[in-house]
Amino acid sequence: MARLRVDFSELHRCVEQMGTAPVDFTVDIVQRPIDPVDIALREGLEISLEDISYDGGLLSYEGRQILLYIKDHGNGVGAALEDGKKGRRFHVADCKTLAQMRSRNRFDRYFVTNNLSGKFEITGVDPYTRRKLSGMARLWVCQNCLKKLNYKGFVSGATEPRNMIWKNFSIDEFFKRYSSCFKYLPHHAEDDDAQYTEDWALIAGRTKAERDFRCEQCGVQLTDHKNLLHVHHINGHKSDNRPSNLKVLCADCHRKQARHEHMFVSHGQMQLINRLRREQGIGLKGAWEEVLEIVDPAVDGVVRLCQSRGLPVPDVGYELQNEDGEVVGEAELAWPDYWLAVVLSPEDKSMAEGEGWQAWEMIEVLDWPEQFAERFVC
Repeated sequence: MARLRVDFSELHRCVEQMGTAPVDFTVDIVQRPIDPVDIALREGLEISLEDISYDGGLLSYEGRQILLYIKDHGNGVGAALEDGKKGRRFHVADCKTLAQMRSRNRFDRYFVTNNLSGKFEITGVDPYTRRKLSGMARLWVCQNCLKKLNYKGFVSGATEPRNMIWKNFSIDEFFKRYSSCFKYLPHHAEDDDAQYTEDWALIAGRTKAERDFRCEQCGVQLTDHKNLLHVHHINGHKSDNRPSNLKVLCADCHRKQARHEHMFVSHGQMQLINRLRREQGIGLKGAWEEVLEIVDPAVDGVVRLCQSRGLPVPDVGYELQNEDGEVVGEAELAWPDYWLAVVLSPEDKSMAEGEGWQAWEMIEVLDWPEQFAERFVC
């Protein structure tokens, strides 16, 4: 094995200027091949109904979030290639349309993918020449899927017209919103037009230190978890490193910025950030707007639904404890006075119920809002 030799004297000099001492370190580079499942999903894969999971109302395959679409557009392929809006809708949730398709045994016509480009390979036949046609089309999302998840308040609590939510739907943004629900995150194309400067690592490190390793939006202090702290370019130009254009943000606040649809945060990272917020006294003042700012985006639809129904403001990232006071888990939303919690996974639900809580998964609240609201009636 060849040994890589690099002169770090300049780096050590910069470290000393930042008020600390250099430390010895080693770099182990392990090349991990892309999983064949990811390759297949990126290209589009035809699979059976039994192989798809529907946890939380979202669609997944082998722990990966997926989209479903109909590749065969029949006689409509020509129109769909010219205008994707005229094509068949693609699906992002276990909506009533898919339920109907399953009942008719038509599910085998679907392909799955986790390609974030928004382009789908479709095929069909020209109705006049009877020639086979194929190509890439920008299909539109199924509105029933958006209703299922109350995506951005599509059913209740929206801040913009429903038609605009549908029209401006971004696959990249959608996957980012629900990234904490999945074990594996999708690959995405890098933005070649937005490269960092060669000295960016040093600038970012210095900026974090100068601003006390604290998120300048939510206020969480991440000295012991620097990997969750980023430096954001306010104007979007990654070559503009003026201090006035730089803002230190935690991973959660960073991914919620405009044009950051490519950023994904895992469930564990999100729970850690919210735990640190609570430990540092970054609490809520009874305002729904604050809840929407710091809550895991995956439960945004639940928050908007609860807000529209006038329910009490919940605690975010609430730590659940057993009889000995030991923390055994975390709820995304909690109403301690009612011993009521909203969680993301069946495992979290089972754990919470074992400690005496009424635990609801995200999709259960969205499917049965009336029953959930009844939990607050004394």
